[in-house]
Amino acid sequence: MIKKLICSLLILTSTITLVPIGVSAEWKEDTSGWWYTEGNSYCTGWKKIDGLWYYFETNGYMEKGWIKDGAWWYYLQNNGAMATGKLKIKDKIYEFDNNGRWLNNSLPAKIESNSIDTNQPSEEKMMSTSNFSWFNENGNTYFKVTDGIFASGGWNIDGDIYVFNDDGVLQRGEYVGQDGSKYLLGNDGEFIKGITNENDELWTKGALTTKSTTDNYEVNLDDSKMMNSAYAYSEEPTFKGKLIQNESGDKLDNAKQKATVDGKTLYCKTNQSIYLGEIKIESTDNKSTSFPNLIAICSSTDEKTVYPGIDLDLEDGFYRNINPKIVAHKPGKVTITIDVNGTKTSFDVVVTE
Repeated sequence: MIKKLICSLLILTSTITLVPIGVSAEWKEDTSGWWYTEGNSYCTGWKKIDGLWYYFETNGYMEKGWIKDGAWWYYLQNNGAMATGKLKIKDKIYEFDNNGRWLNNSLPAKIESNSIDTNQPSEEKMMSTSNFSWFNENGNTYFKVTDGIFASGGWNIDGDIYVFNDDGVLQRGEYVGQDGSKYLLGNDGEFIKGITNENDELWTKGALTTKSTTDNYEVNLDDSKMMNSAYAYSEEPTFKGKLIQNESGDKLDNAKQKATVDGKTLYCKTNQSIYLGEIKIESTDNKSTSFPNLIAICSSTDEKTVYPGIDLDLEDGFYRNINPKIVAHKPGKVTITIDVNGTKTSFDVVVTE
């Protein structure tokens, strides 16, 4: 769901889909909800009606509640209208800008942070800091993304993994993840290694870059090689067969069928980690020297079944390639979506025992 936002420093675009039949427009309702018609068609995506913004699902029904649009969160009130200004939601006050974006929030990434009392960065410091930049305030280190947005949770920034608490403060030293596993973060905040298991990786669903040569943030994605590689790792004890350990210490379970690909569908087994091929990113400037800052976020329709992650790959001085990866927890089918500056691609994952 990408709403077209024209900001001073960041442009994310999308298409509002409309089946163009007829000219009259009106609201309609049935037992499933409200939709908006124009002639014999219905709206999907974002639509401005009588000065208010609404969002309609692909089946045409009006959305309510929280929705995520690229890197930002929006709130659609009970009447479907997008919230702006201050609004009380479940006994908590939230503030939204004129474009409906949730302010003083961080880009969400589900990694638990160390329980230390901290403060969010001040508005003055955020305003004086360049977008996609590190900064310090009151002894704490933060990362500003853009327009009042700071990073929180786990992020891959310029190829290195960092963890921020809910207030956006960079974490250092020993860190405990959601599953109770311990990790070591350096004095600069970079992920060093696992403590519980030295070979453990710290996966992130989001990536940011600090280097750019253009203010045009629109990109094209070439995912033609995304499904080319499907190497499966497993740390599950073998039931039949031999457990192999490669030179890097990764354990390979050759008793399990290796991951296979059919078109844009990945087939794998439970407890396997799958590393896929590259997604190439190009600026829409059509200049070889043009490349923007990136906000890349991957998501799964069911993280309890398949958890996603992404890695950055450096090329010619810029992180021009993204490599998706997944870990399969239980049988089921999910869709993995990768959003880069508002441009999306996706693939399906089918997991069996």
